Amino acid sequence: MTLNTVLHFMTLLSLLFYCGVLLCLIVGLRRVKFRRSVWKPFVSVIVAARNEEQTVGRLLEGLTRQSYRSYEIIVVNDRSTDRTAEVISAFEKQHRNLRLVSVGPQSEMPAKKFALTKGIEVSRGEILCFTDADCIVPERWLEYLVASFEDNVGLVAGYSPYDSTLKQSPGRAGFLKTLLVAFIEYEEFKGAAWAAGSIGLRRGWLCTGRSLAYRRSVFEEVHGFELIKNSVSGDDDLFLQLVRKNTKWKIRYLTSPESQVRTAPENTVRGFLRQRVRHFSAGRAFSPLLKLFFLLVHGANLCLFTAFILSLVSSNYSFGLWTFDVKILADFALFAVAASTFRQWKFAASFLLMEILYILYNTLVGPLGFFGRVGWKQELNRILEPSVSRNQ
Repeated sequence: MTLNTVLHFMTLLSLLFYCGVLLCLIVGLRRVKFRRSVWKPFVSVIVAARNEEQTVGRLLEGLTRQSYRSYEIIVVNDRSTDRTAEVISAFEKQHRNLRLVSVGPQSEMPAKKFALTKGIEVSRGEILCFTDADCIVPERWLEYLVASFEDNVGLVAGYSPYDSTLKQSPGRAGFLKTLLVAFIEYEEFKGAAWAAGSIGLRRGWLCTGRSLAYRRSVFEEVHGFELIKNSVSGDDDLFLQLVRKNTKWKIRYLTSPESQVRTAPENTVRGFLRQRVRHFSAGRAFSPLLKLFFLLVHGANLCLFTAFILSLVSSNYSFGLWTFDVKILADFALFAVAASTFRQWKFAASFLLMEILYILYNTLVGPLGFFGRVGWKQELNRILEPSVSRNQ
């Protein structure tokens, strides 16, 4: 068996596996439907805030104007050193359903999980809803989240896109910064497609804590964050996996435009990598089977891209050109279904460029989450810091 034959076989095998995965995700996305319940329980919105004086007021403006009426807001000030507590206190004086809770240093579990746990302990709602302090929530966010809770539904994850128009940068952004921000928005869009597709398949791998809700009884049934307390991140996707594996509750994904929670993307390489390494670090707590699955997906991506590069430098390997073309067509099929589901077509013109950047990024940055310790709102670990600094 020649080397060329082996390369052909590996490339074809990677293509079949990759296209099979994307086909399953497309099927899952097509199953994502909004089903309206008439249940109107009391709801607790819980937010952990640390040094968010610039954004928490904007969030509270939206939370205090919800169309859903039976709810309370619990904001946990997690050791902020700026004016975050003062901003929250000002809103607390104006709104009877808003409460400020402060927590200090502890060693029981990672800071954000501890802050959320304390917020849950003082809350009263049958449904617990979560978002981040730097988000903007639409007026009907709670209405749509709660309406998704049919009798057998225990957790609802919502679509939360990045919106570059929310980020205020001094001066005019250059080409590279514009490209970076566009890619960050696309990367989040693609992650949401995988999240929604997996939930549609009743697998539930990923979600975001910027728009998340679950029953209090579900939180108690899985013993809160106790089983995932050793992971710095994961109060969203790891918790989702706990619910899927350890309970009989169903999980829903909410895509309605009226419920989409927006937030500003990072606009620096340093900030983006710090954020993504923290998110990727939750992968260390994934099950061995799920780790293997994502490893195979990354490997297939890398194999197909390598085959494409070989086809450009060697006339004896044109096979890699058409297999990469098929891969891109499969990616576009997933993109089209996701764009239709989320009603967001802004990446159509730049799709090919974004996909190529995504392959490079996912191969290089993904493994970084498995090294070092990453804190919430802290600097990158020593492994990442030098490489980030060189890009400034």
